[in-house]
Amino acid sequence: MPMMTPTVDTGQLSRLPAGPVLMRIRRLIVTAGLAAFAYTVLSSGSAGSCSDGVTSADGVVTPTTCAHLALRPSWAVYAALAVIVFVAIGRVARRAETVEAARRILDRAAVAIVVIVLVSAAVGLVWIMTLSPQSLTDGSAVLFPFPFSSAELTITHE
Repeated sequence: MPMMTPTVDTGQLSRLPAGPVLMRIRRLIVTAGLAAFAYTVLSSGSAGSCSDGVTSADGVVTPTTCAHLALRPSWAVYAALAVIVFVAIGRVARRAETVEAARRILDRAAVAIVVIVLVSAAVGLVWIMTLSPQSLTDGSAVLFPFPFSSAELTITHE
């Protein structure tokens, strides 16, 4: 019984032996770009709080303290996406013996990129949603969600 090898329609790349792998690498790069854009959009937010100024019985005035917290994307996530793309392309160049093995490596890299973006965006958004605005002005400790997101805290006294 003869063995059947699967054929892949690559359009204009049909004469190039590496055509299917190049198409999958292009798809990986597009996936990384779209994931980076989605991460940028999903990992942005802000929260703010102000404490009331108080005048004590002996005339001492405590100024109003306002805190503004801005959540932004982290450079570490973008670096992780770039590392995944470069490592996957390197593994394909060094270790893949068949087109199927190359596709498997590139597909796993695409899945890893999507998972990292979704987890990082979720951690950052859940963190800012569960943060109590009063904790920003009452002097309590605030833990930042690095490396998933970057946060900037600005405190002003009026």
